[in-house]
Amino acid sequence: MKFAHIADAHLGAFSKNPKLKELNLKAFEIAIQKSIEERVDFIIIAGDLFHNPIPDMEIVRRAVEILKNAVDRGIRIYAIYGSHDFSAGSTALLDVLSSTGLFKKVVNYEVYDGKLRILPVEDPTGVNILGVSGLSSAQEVEYFEHIDRDYLERIEHPKIFVFHTTISELKPSYIPDRYALPKFLLPQNFDYYAGGHLHERIESELNGKPLIYPGALFGATYNDLDILKERGFYIVEDFKPRFVPVEVCKFYKRVIKADGYTAEELNKRLLELSKEDYSGQVVILKVKGELRSGKVGEIDFHSIRENIRKTAIDVLLNTYSLTTKERERINVVAESKEEIEEGVFKKISKYGIDVTRRAFNILKEKQPEGMRKDDFSRELQSKLQELIDNVKVGEREEKVEEKKKLDENRKSGAPTLFDFGVR
Repeated sequence: MKFAHIADAHLGAFSKNPKLKELNLKAFEIAIQKSIEERVDFIIIAGDLFHNPIPDMEIVRRAVEILKNAVDRGIRIYAIYGSHDFSAGSTALLDVLSSTGLFKKVVNYEVYDGKLRILPVEDPTGVNILGVSGLSSAQEVEYFEHIDRDYLERIEHPKIFVFHTTISELKPSYIPDRYALPKFLLPQNFDYYAGGHLHERIESELNGKPLIYPGALFGATYNDLDILKERGFYIVEDFKPRFVPVEVCKFYKRVIKADGYTAEELNKRLLELSKEDYSGQVVILKVKGELRSGKVGEIDFHSIRENIRKTAIDVLLNTYSLTTKERERINVVAESKEEIEEGVFKKISKYGIDVTRRAFNILKEKQPEGMRKDDFSRELQSKLQELIDNVKVGEREEKVEEKKKLDENRKSGAPTLFDFGVR
């Protein structure tokens, strides 16, 4: 018996960046193709196949084409909802695709004597597959506490438990404890635990049996692209997992420390760096530290980006941690939308009404139906970071334009503030 364990494909992510969106889809295509080449009996998708409950239809068409390629070769596909592709109270795309027979949802249960009995789906190999989809953080603990564990433990072996949640003992440090499920709440006596939701690859055990998070195939956010070290999925043969890497591009990551530099010196260094050859790579450049003098807006980030894009697939330039003695950086650490709002407006008001209005528009966005609160909060943080980055670039561009007009006025003989001793 042999199967593939895939999670967190997030098809449709990076909707505003066609190159990254395509790379993400390519990673999924490679994973399915490798599963076919490995001659697996079935494929388990442990949540977040799509980035939204109702994704772009072109993404859907191509995803169906990729999955059908496996189904046409006799490979069965089993899936659960994740935190992104679930739609509470309405029909999500997974329901539609499941109804066509493309794959089976392993999210079936009944209530018996006040307890939840998760019902197995038996694969032709004789393996029983049971699953719990991604739920909101507040619901997860309560849901798992009401599972009829005795019933699950009596289900015949071999059996696989599929879930999409964060286990507190395995979570990365940046995820708060309240968004995690204690390990002991997982049902016991299974042969394999197929996890999803955590985007980092994690290998663990529960009572000597494999408990695996394959991690994201590519990544769903810019932060993923920065922090993920490995991308791929697992081939599991007779319950012995083997990691299969998926690489659709190279990542060039570099941190530039600005401490001790003037704005002019840092600008020169970054411009030199931007002219290197980055062919076939996604460049992730993080500039951090405090400038000795000058303003962040004096650095020509626009030209730096454009230079890198001449050879790279794309560039992600993170200047969020770049500060100057002349201006405090905006840094809001928060877990809820309300906390983000309060922190942002306290610190962003100094940038003027236009930036405040743009931040307000971001914070007005409604949480998509089915998306977990913690995922939505992190998405807001990412958008606000991008806003601040653009503000810093805009400061420099406005200054350049202002100087250009000033020079034109001086050439024409028109009086300027310089004529009155204002500099």
